[in-house]
Amino acid sequence: MANTVPPDGVAAAAKELRELLMSRPEYRRKWMRYSQRTRPDRISYAGVSQVLALYLWEQGVKRETDVELPRQLRDTVRMALLGEKLTHRTLGWLIEAFDFQESDTHKVWSLFSGGSVTDFGGEGISKTLASPPIPLIKPQVLRTTTLFSRYYIDSELMLQRIENSHVVVALEDNVDTFAYSPRDTTHTVEGVAGGTFVGFHPSSPGFVGVELRLDRALRKGQQASLQYSTHHNKASQVCTDVRRAARKRMDNVDMRVIFERPPARAWWCVWDSYSSGRIVQKVEARLTEKHELHQFVPFIEETVVGFSWEWRR
Repeated sequence: MANTVPPDGVAAAAKELRELLMSRPEYRRKWMRYSQRTRPDRISYAGVSQVLALYLWEQGVKRETDVELPRQLRDTVRMALLGEKLTHRTLGWLIEAFDFQESDTHKVWSLFSGGSVTDFGGEGISKTLASPPIPLIKPQVLRTTTLFSRYYIDSELMLQRIENSHVVVALEDNVDTFAYSPRDTTHTVEGVAGGTFVGFHPSSPGFVGVELRLDRALRKGQQASLQYSTHHNKASQVCTDVRRAARKRMDNVDMRVIFERPPARAWWCVWDSYSSGRIVQKVEARLTEKHELHQFVPFIEETVVGFSWEWRR
């Protein structure tokens, strides 16, 4: 899966991480507990690595018999905090391991992702649906705590593929399935990391059910990362919007659209239904120099958000 995080975003997020770990007493106490011979003005990579290892053992991400884990994580922590290499997964682990406050979490993710098209003042988007959401193909027993979605629009103005990266938490014991319903233009689903595509299921008109099997079953409260991509058939008309629907709350939602040919104008939108529907909020969006649209939202719940655009005539 391509890494589309802007280099400036990595540097800014790493700087914010360092400042938070030094200045917030509740975060500082955690790593100081495991540090030795640490200068008061410098973060202990060994201390942060120990906190991260304890979190990964507790969550079942790593085996508790892996006693070398803190030492193995030290380079990962050092590169992350220096902004040399900071991935979605590592950032999510650090945020969870130190139990960041909600405001700190949103700020770090927003910096990591780069500038958004509009600032909602740190607020999420919720309860805009005017009609019931489409039925679930399976009970919703996972909650998304972080979501990165990348939409690729090809030179023929069609949606080519979507790359998704989730951090999910289990709402009950023995959860090993992730299911959702994308548009029925989806013809292939590829599990990239954390899970395997199982198959398609019937869903509502215009949609298709997708099921992925997680690499490991989760206990209640355990987290996992899941990356997958969907490939899409060409539609009868050119693509003029992409949408992300949320029945239950999703936190730290980051959407990016990458165009081979830039549109004439674009908007960040909030709709009142899964398909068609009325736009209840519309803000003009700016394209980056690389022909991309981007928006970060702290959370979405019972809503549909995304981008719409007009092509040049």
